[in-house]
Amino acid sequence: MKILVITEHDDCCGPMAAAFLSDYSGKVEVVSAGRQPAEGLPLLMVAVMRECLIDLDGYRPRDLSSYDISDFDAVYECRDVPCPAGVVEARALRDFIKNESFKFYRSILTSSF
Repeated sequence: MKILVITEHDDCCGPMAAAFLSDYSGKVEVVSAGRQPAEGLPLLMVAVMRECLIDLDGYRPRDLSSYDISDFDAVYECRDVPCPAGVVEARALRDFIKNESFKFYRSILTSSF
């Protein structure tokens, strides 16, 4: 199964959601992309994801126009919020994205049967 995660800038919520979705199943290929991709990821978000044993160091935001949506089995329009400046807020956002990603993953599993 191929999943496309879409956000505005692909610099915070999208890469986190894609990483969590990939982590839920080794059988899922996940790509994150943005309508107006940023230059890179905030170091704080890389750090809080590392706390979950997910390494986003070196990730470069991707441009949505580089992909054909019809090539994907599912599209997840991830809520795009500004990346927080503080560690507590960054962890809260990470945990929110983790939960929302899991809900999405469960929904596509149940709709596949």
